[in-house]
Amino acid sequence: MTSALAKLLRQSISNDNERIPLEKEVDYAGSYLIIQKMRYKDKLEYEIEVEEDIKKEEIINLILQPLVENAIYHGIKYKGSKGLIRIVGYGEDDKIILKVIDNGIGMDEETLKGIFDKSKAVEGSNGVGIHNVQTRLCLYYGAEYGLHFESTLGEGTTVTVTIPRNFREEERR
Repeated sequence: MTSALAKLLRQSISNDNERIPLEKEVDYAGSYLIIQKMRYKDKLEYEIEVEEDIKKEEIINLILQPLVENAIYHGIKYKGSKGLIRIVGYGEDDKIILKVIDNGIGMDEETLKGIFDKSKAVEGSNGVGIHNVQTRLCLYYGAEYGLHFESTLGEGTTVTVTIPRNFREEERR
């Protein structure tokens, strides 16, 4: 746990780069999951499956961890049984697709519709994590990229991150 915490802290405070290899972003989310698994003991499991051919792609940092945090605090924490969070990543044509999938409590349609609205944040949450990630993705890559949520009440939620593959800084909008 100490090692995972040190890795997590190093990544969050020492990285001056806005972009990092996807592999580092996944490692960062993995360190966070190690800590949360220890915290929640037998209540949380996780799997990470990212295709090798996209691991060296550079993406903006701090995308996955807020999504994982959201899945734990709004999906798994209130589930009566053990929860599972999966991080899946693959290339699809000229895009990178990252998914954070949980088998938590899910969301109803109304909650799902207001997911990007900071004024509808869940009580006890600052409500900026998801909004921040979506804003950063759209500003950096363009409005056609970002987050997409699918959820079924009582079954879980999938957040899909879509970003361009082989994106170069000079293509920035």
